[in-house]
Amino acid sequence: MKQEISLNLFTAALKELEAKEAKAVATINLYLNGAVGIADHSQVVDEIAKWSSIGAEALDSKKFLLSKFTTVKEDTSKESD
Repeated sequence: MKQEISLNLFTAALKELEAKEAKAVATINLYLNGAVGIADHSQVVDEIAKWSSIGAEALDSKKFLLSKFTTVKEDTSKESD
């Protein structure tokens, strides 16, 4: 039960970070490809920089969690010749 709760919390944290990353990408795409629909063009560069930081932080956090709290199991079964 305790492991299941831990796994659920870990999964929720990863999904939250993935959502932040996806939101950052979508927002930057909007600024780069749909700037016509944006009312205040004077802040576009600042907004792109802001969302780049948000996306990078989410990506870095996700990589950190995966590297520190997951293990990669090597395939120890060798095919016989």
